[in-house]
Amino acid sequence: MFDCYNPSMQRIPHMTELADRRDAPLTDLDGRYSMRLDPCDGRESIDCALLDYSVTGARLQLPEDVELPAAVHVLVGRLAHNARIVWRKGTTVGVDFIDEHHSIF
Repeated sequence: MFDCYNPSMQRIPHMTELADRRDAPLTDLDGRYSMRLDPCDGRESIDCALLDYSVTGARLQLPEDVELPAAVHVLVGRLAHNARIVWRKGTTVGVDFIDEHHSIF
């Protein structure tokens, strides 16, 4: 009954509505697999636990709280794909695969 609105009087969506806006189905992996992130700044790649993924992005658990640039490479074996960090909460990050969405997995 009482929705929340932002200053321009547009309704702020509820969290359950935001989750339904995904472009692709999500697969929950619960950290059973890993993926590497290359920060592309001279540092070594970072091994991350793969929490879930879709063909458009992934949710990763970093081993520690490290600073990351907005643009990174996702490394799958010898393949590198362009990605960007789209959100972060502590050591958990969400990445969006920028190119070749259909060929990541």
